[in-house]
Amino acid sequence: MLKNIVFDVGMVLIDFCWDKPCRELGFSEEVIKAFEKNMIQSEYWNHMDEGTMTEQEAIAKFKEAMPEYEKEIDMFWERPEKFVEEYSFAAPLICELHEKGYYVYLLSNYPLHMYELHWPSFKFLSLVDGYIVSSVEKLCKPNPAIYRLLCDRYHLVPEECLFIDDRQVNVDAAKSIGMDGLLFDGVDSVRQCIGITV
Repeated sequence: MLKNIVFDVGMVLIDFCWDKPCRELGFSEEVIKAFEKNMIQSEYWNHMDEGTMTEQEAIAKFKEAMPEYEKEIDMFWERPEKFVEEYSFAAPLICELHEKGYYVYLLSNYPLHMYELHWPSFKFLSLVDGYIVSSVEKLCKPNPAIYRLLCDRYHLVPEECLFIDDRQVNVDAAKSIGMDGLLFDGVDSVRQCIGITV
């Protein structure tokens, strides 16, 4: 019996729109592509998610990888509050799920400084029943241990949980410990999966 809905945060409840401030700053598409390859998709960003590298340490690595864009990197990191935007459906959806009798949890890979900066402003945060953040725990999806940590901390039975994420590898990891899983494809896909009328 499904009792608990567990959401990823980035690209599920919020838009990770890091390229938007780049364009506001007038960066060329060449710079944005370099940032995507050498920063957003880099191992160092993963280390920030894991809590094993600070933001400043990662920025130093980004500058090593892109010395020609040092000025742009500094400009980019002056406005980290602009990296994300909360989806308008996020808080109402969680309220809707609560009304249907479900408990709602978050399980997110998120760098520590950005978690401390961004999360207090998210309207949905006060609505959830609990959450796990990778950098705080120094444990990242898709490691099955982080899913078990969520269940242990909040006394959840995996078979009573639906995990929703925008990455299939993370969904598969949830399934490996007994959760049901849904690859996020918009808010309507969540409602349909759970049986809420769209």
